Parts: sequence; C-alpha cells; structure tokens
Amino acid sequence: MNKLISTLILATAVLCAPLAAQAGQLQHRINHQEHRIYQGVKNGSISRKEYHRLERREDNIEASRLRAIRNGGKLTQAEKHRLNHRLNRTSHNIYRSRHN
Repeated sequence: MNKLISTLILATAVLCAPLAAQAGQLQHRINHQEHRIYQGVKNGSISRKEYHRLERREDNIEASRLRAIRNGGKLTQAEKHRLNHRLNRTSHNIYRSRHN
C-alpha cells in the first residue's frame, strides 16, 4: 500500500512539475496543500479514503483553475476569489483529516 501511495505521489510530482514553472499564488497553494496531504499519508494520519477524497478536491480545483485560464487567458478577480475560497475549505479539511 505504501509503495502504491509513493508511486502516486511521484507521478503527481512529475506531472505538476511543468505547471510549477508557471506557478502563481494559487498554484503555489495547491502544491503546498498536496504536500500536506502526502505528509499526512506518509505519517499515517490520513487514511486511504481521506487521501482519495482530498486529492479529488485538489484535482477539481486545479482543473477549474486551468479551465478558467484556457477560456479567458487569465483568471478574473471573481475566479481567483472563488478558487481561494475552495482552497481555504480544502485546507481546513486537510487539517481536520490530519488531526482526527
């Protein structure tokens, strides 16, 4: 199980590396939150079920960010606000998952 999770972490890091070159504040937050999730998995404070739920939320936020950029070339203030709100909620969920 740990080998599978380690493989998933490595694959995600490799896929996100090109995006990190263009990273802004939102991308930095997404990367940081994913790191927090992986640390929780590594130390056993986040279960497999919690991992999948949190990772799915992170993926949805990232997809929304990329979709907004593709559609308009850059994020509007409203889109940034909405994504920041979703990231705040996800951050709170990560904290609760790691400390339950």
